[in-house]
Amino acid sequence: MTDDFGTFRGKPWTTSSAPTPDCLVADVHAHVSVPESARLAAEHLDPSQDPRLRYADPRSAAYNRLMNAEVADRLTGATERLADMDAMGVDVQLLSIAPPQYFYRAEPDLGEQLARMQNDRIAEIASAAPQRLVPMGTLPLQAPRIALQELRRITEDLGFRGIEIDANVRGTDLDAPKHAWLWAEAERRGLTVILHPHGFSHAERLGEYYLTNVIGLPLESCIALSRLILSGVLERHPNLKLVAVHGGGFLPHYAARTDHAWEQRPETRQRIPRRPSEYLRRVHFDTTTHSADAVALLVARYGAEQVLLGTDYPFDMGETDPVALIAAADLDASRAELVLGGNVARLMDVDAGA
Repeated sequence: MTDDFGTFRGKPWTTSSAPTPDCLVADVHAHVSVPESARLAAEHLDPSQDPRLRYADPRSAAYNRLMNAEVADRLTGATERLADMDAMGVDVQLLSIAPPQYFYRAEPDLGEQLARMQNDRIAEIASAAPQRLVPMGTLPLQAPRIALQELRRITEDLGFRGIEIDANVRGTDLDAPKHAWLWAEAERRGLTVILHPHGFSHAERLGEYYLTNVIGLPLESCIALSRLILSGVLERHPNLKLVAVHGGGFLPHYAARTDHAWEQRPETRQRIPRRPSEYLRRVHFDTTTHSADAVALLVARYGAEQVLLGTDYPFDMGETDPVALIAAADLDASRAELVLGGNVARLMDVDAGA
């Protein structure tokens, strides 16, 4: 095979191959970028501390630069985004920051400045088409007091109905006591929390073949979900609206092993009174799995109410024909309508007539 790392292949954001559904189609997994925040962060942060960059093969890093340049207009504005949504048959997108811009490594004051800059820009992009673009916030989780203030600002002043977070915060797992406030506030306010990993924290063996993304991201989700379940976070917050992208990673397809451990091992039972898979059924999963069979399995195992359409727009690891993917999963009409948009309408109070 020829080495084509110097040429970005692009993405075919073209008209969907599936018939237009007679229901809401809502994409829960779509990204924006705020270049001003990236420039400000670059003045203060050491890029070698970013796990996605630290373990990246140089060729993958170079190719990602080509990709990011190609999709820049789609990441930073609304015009091309809305045209692509029309082509894909998507009515509504939830707008979340691209994970490389979490900036959890920033000092608290800088983290606050970056998050406010990003959230204001996300709100601005969404305002271009408020019936179609739904803003999701980002928080400086490395500074809990400041993060709580920003959560209050984006929900009470800007009207955000959800947030996106990484699967860990500077290497600290999400079940750590310092993050307890986040789950309590998200549940109390009825916010949707999108769990989207950024790389893998210990990826020394994943540098080649783009495994930092291919395996690293779903593995990071697997760890985060396992800890949220086994630590009792989901036991304490039964009404939490949690969405795990990339189909939830590996755990939803291999949960029986954790259930077996819960039955056999006391250390797995110490904080939860029920099988781990019972808590996993409270989690929502998106359809960015690259497989209609995987979507059908998620629906069969966890219920159509727990599965939401996702594309990972506009990146090359995303799904460009999401309606066709759901059609190929061969769901009955009522389940397909839930996956395509009904669940997002319920979780986020999005107008089903959009």
